[in-house]
Amino acid sequence: MGHEREVAPPGLRKVLQDLVHALEDEAVPTLADWLDIPVPAGLWGADKYDWVNERLQRLPDPKVFDLLEQALNSTGMGWSSYDERVNKVLKEAGIGLVMIDGNFVEDDEGAEELDVQDATVRPLTLLTGKYASARANWFKTLAAQKAGDDRQAVALAVNTLEGVVRIASGEKSINAGLVKLFPEGERSPLRSAINQLHNYGSSMPWVRHGGGAKDLEMKRIEALGVVRAAAVWIVMLINLDT
Repeated sequence: MGHEREVAPPGLRKVLQDLVHALEDEAVPTLADWLDIPVPAGLWGADKYDWVNERLQRLPDPKVFDLLEQALNSTGMGWSSYDERVNKVLKEAGIGLVMIDGNFVEDDEGAEELDVQDATVRPLTLLTGKYASARANWFKTLAAQKAGDDRQAVALAVNTLEGVVRIASGEKSINAGLVKLFPEGERSPLRSAINQLHNYGSSMPWVRHGGGAKDLEMKRIEALGVVRAAAVWIVMLINLDT
């Protein structure tokens, strides 16, 4: 256990508290099971709420981190929304951790866990709310890249980029979406750059479409560059939208 888990900020306990209470009637027996203690008898109404809060307040700080991971991974409850809340608490407290899909990793090693640079991990913390539907695709992008499936990583990256453009613009295609987001004028080169990155995925054989006259080799550094570029555009588009 790293020193980053030694002190749990109050906000982290609050996230854990909200998560347990979200289990409603199962809150008390589930927490008792997680803590390996007997289920209390004779609790009714507000007594259940108070019992949960008291038990969570008594937890040693390192246990708060462990139990939060256990809770998110055993219940499968809205990872992305909890990731966002937890990461905000950690950042405000200056703790060098980041939560990715319900698991804590070192902030400066989060990218290493996925064998990519921080720039490509960044979309995971932003693809929430109305963008949550694109989050699974981006995680698959990083997983494919880690597994060495560069063509699949590129396909998923440009598909995620397309999805973000469509969500941000409210349009049904990436072309219409980019025209709406970046009309003719000084920003039109941005439209062209994003569109060309997407076109690359369609042009390379066996990425988004089948092979062509030339079965071109895809260099690993080339694929990494495309994924990083897609990540930068995704982060930019979401921040412009919000």
